[in-house]
Amino acid sequence: TAETFALPLLPARGEITDRNGLVLASTQPAVAVTADPTLTAPRAAEFAGVLAGHLAMSPSELMPLLTKSGTRFVYLKKKVPALTYSALAADLSKRDLHGVFRESDPIRTYPNGSAGASVVGFVGADGKGLAGLERTLNAQLAGIEGKETYESAPNGSKIPLGQSSITPARNGLSFQLTLDSEVQWVAERRLAEQVDKTRADSGFAIVMDVKTGQLIALANAPSYDSSRPQAAKSEDRGNRAVSAPYEPGSVQKVLTSAALIDSGTVTPSTRVVIPSRLASGGGSIKDHFSHGVLHYTMRGVLADSSNIGTALLTRQLDKQKLHDYLVSFGLGSKTNIQLPGESAGIIPKPDMTDGQRDQVAFGQAIAVTGIQEAAAIAGIVNGGIYNSPTVIKKATDGGGAEVALPRAPQRRIISEKSSAQVRELMQAVIDSPNGQRNLKLDRYTTGGKTGTAQRADTKCGCYRGYVTSFVGFAPLDDPQILTYVVISNPRNGDSGTVTAAPVYRDIMNIALPRYSVAPDARPHRPLPTKW
Repeated sequence: TAETFALPLLPARGEITDRNGLVLASTQPAVAVTADPTLTAPRAAEFAGVLAGHLAMSPSELMPLLTKSGTRFVYLKKKVPALTYSALAADLSKRDLHGVFRESDPIRTYPNGSAGASVVGFVGADGKGLAGLERTLNAQLAGIEGKETYESAPNGSKIPLGQSSITPARNGLSFQLTLDSEVQWVAERRLAEQVDKTRADSGFAIVMDVKTGQLIALANAPSYDSSRPQAAKSEDRGNRAVSAPYEPGSVQKVLTSAALIDSGTVTPSTRVVIPSRLASGGGSIKDHFSHGVLHYTMRGVLADSSNIGTALLTRQLDKQKLHDYLVSFGLGSKTNIQLPGESAGIIPKPDMTDGQRDQVAFGQAIAVTGIQEAAAIAGIVNGGIYNSPTVIKKATDGGGAEVALPRAPQRRIISEKSSAQVRELMQAVIDSPNGQRNLKLDRYTTGGKTGTAQRADTKCGCYRGYVTSFVGFAPLDDPQILTYVVISNPRNGDSGTVTAAPVYRDIMNIALPRYSVAPDARPHRPLPTKW
């Protein structure tokens, strides 16, 4: 008697490529080889003899499966290349052996291994995404399963003129990322070297197109190989730049300065008298360098990264206003970048204490993610226009037609004039008489900011070690590329200048010419930092 069988028709999983079309994740056709023991048991030894050669299994492994009682379905082997199965099927057919079948069981491959692994992610044995974009875009990449039904004869073969129907599968979408594998590879290699050299716990580097919010690179160290995720520790299989909030330290002074200038509270030339210590919240604030009374302009406060000067200036700004600026810069909420596990970070409420306002001003008592901070600073230097960060350039369907993607609109966060003044402050960090001359780029004008913050240690519920960082952009007057490097808990070196900045310089010196940014290095007169 005829039986009706239903077979799933599996869609092809979409590809993931970089911005230049280089394949980062693709699918190779493969099958799971199955058997119906009611058909294979009578001639099990013959079946085993043929199968063993093709499936690299021994007859002693195959015999119990081929003779299993009480079932009409067993898996013999999964992830068998399609060509191997074709040869096997021909061999069985030649010997008139019927009862071995196949199911689509494609193999996901990652030709570039670790390049972009923390963004691309990986799939599990069942082909479902477990990390990175493979996880967040799983439904779109996977497509929609189809179905074939047909009548079969007792020996398992399809009855040629029997009833049958097909609902075709819909293949998954393919995604082209904004990542550039070349810059990604450089960022990953330099970052890994520096994490190793500074004996740090971890680090990340973000390279962003200032004009669009597109990420050119997003590197993590330690990282992993998407082809062998099980070889890495579980904590190294995520993306720290998105999911691990931290206190940003002095890099946050860029955001504070933007709020102070845009609100009309200060200008780059505002004068401030800086004592050696400042009473705050039952304790006192000090600077990273010992000093007596200093007379600085706001330029000097940022160039020398004075916590005391920043706190004194920020005391002139209403707390509600400070809070509102932080919210407009994107802190305290997710950026909605398409990666899993994104944290919103933490910002204090508008009714923060005076002591909290002092700390927030220079990047403590606040938690951000790397992606939030990079996007905020890119918006501040980009004429005041914020772009939501993204790693996806475009999507195409199974037929190659482009699929519309939701995009957050650009928004203004500070005025164009304020943006130019913040860029001037960040230039002073590098170019002022007491600036960090070793942070200059080879052929480009630039602005930047170092950061060193105490590191909150969840194990002891205390501060232990530091988070060091450097953010910079170029060219100065028309920023194109921003790079933000963060090193967590370095044991060799405790400043962003020593730990993070060398990675920033190497990445920028490669990325800027690669994107045809015209060199504009020029001599100029540093603006006054003291009075």
